[in-house]
Amino acid sequence: MAETLYITPSRFKASEGKLDSVSRYIRKVGSGQDLYFILGQNMDVKGGGLRYVRPDGTNVDDSSYNGTFSGTTGVGIKV
Repeated sequence: MAETLYITPSRFKASEGKLDSVSRYIRKVGSGQDLYFILGQNMDVKGGGLRYVRPDGTNVDDSSYNGTFSGTTGVGIKV
């Protein structure tokens, strides 16, 4: 009979091996990413305005934002 759940400090395996931490389902990449993980704060409200920092580090401000928030860039992920 196959193992349905296997957990050790260095490995996790479930569903008879269909999910296994040894397999690299998600990996960090420099280009060609499918999505971004944001690692910190990426929005700020100042003076009634809003600044959103995109995963690539560019800022999107509304017309009334007057702060100096720089935000955090995202990490590109390939699935």
